[in-house]
Amino acid sequence: MSSGSNVKRHPIPPARKSAPEIPGADMRQPERGRFSFRGVILITVAFVLVTLLVMYSILHGLGDEEDTQATGEVAVTSSDDGGSSNGSEIGDYEDLKFGSLPPGGKYTKKGSGKFRTAGEPGKTFGKGKKKFTYVVEVETTLKSSAYGGDDAFAAMVDATLANPKSWVGDPQYSFQHVDEKKLPKGKKPDMRIQLTSPETTAATCGDSYGIETSCNFPGEGRVVLNEARWVRGAIPFEGDLGAYRQYMINHEVGHGIGHKAHVPCSKDGALAPIMMQQTISLNNAEIYKINPDKAFKDNPNTCKANPWVFPFGYKNSK
Repeated sequence: MSSGSNVKRHPIPPARKSAPEIPGADMRQPERGRFSFRGVILITVAFVLVTLLVMYSILHGLGDEEDTQATGEVAVTSSDDGGSSNGSEIGDYEDLKFGSLPPGGKYTKKGSGKFRTAGEPGKTFGKGKKKFTYVVEVETTLKSSAYGGDDAFAAMVDATLANPKSWVGDPQYSFQHVDEKKLPKGKKPDMRIQLTSPETTAATCGDSYGIETSCNFPGEGRVVLNEARWVRGAIPFEGDLGAYRQYMINHEVGHGIGHKAHVPCSKDGALAPIMMQQTISLNNAEIYKINPDKAFKDNPNTCKANPWVFPFGYKNSK
């Protein structure tokens, strides 16, 4: 007997039939591949077109913004200057008649004849025995914020008079910016240095020259500085407002402390003396046409603009 006679035998299951073959099944995968490739192309083209449209919109929008900003800038500049703002103003100086007011910023034409106090009093410059006290004032109609405000004007006055190239360089002079309210009863400052409208300037100084000028009015101790000139300057200074403002202060204060006469250009090509009427011209003959002072007659000399009393210091400028 064989020991394996008791072993149960299981029948071998029949082999599984393979899935029925579907006609055309071998073609479906390649078909799906061709469709996907075309889809990628379409999507790519669409993406590129959208990108181009977005870029065009962005660029077009920036262009409009830049044009608006440029137009706005020109409009603002033109409004502030009250005239041409294309940068040709300096070049146009040669076309202006001597003594004319150059183009530039706005100023207040009408005046009130009333003044407000400006600056910080208490400062003393120099040690000379000939001491001049002064206050700084701004006419109430003026809008001084356009050039820094009242205190900026007063600071310019103080800084100019404190400079050793100004009158204080002469050891006989000294100046003090005072508070009029604190002066002894009945005491007045020696000078009232005033920033004044053209209307008030003309009423105070007269208008015989027919141009915008400043002046000293000795009867009331007034140093009258014309706002039109403070804002615009004068042709001989070629747009240098800082230097011209220093000249205005030094020239008119010079009258205020006793230097009454105007001085001609003594040497052709030299720096102009501070008491020369540099607002009008640097040429003696041209000044003579407006101010027929014999000091300028038959004198063809032309000087260079100069804002200082002692441009090389007191000892070297005499």
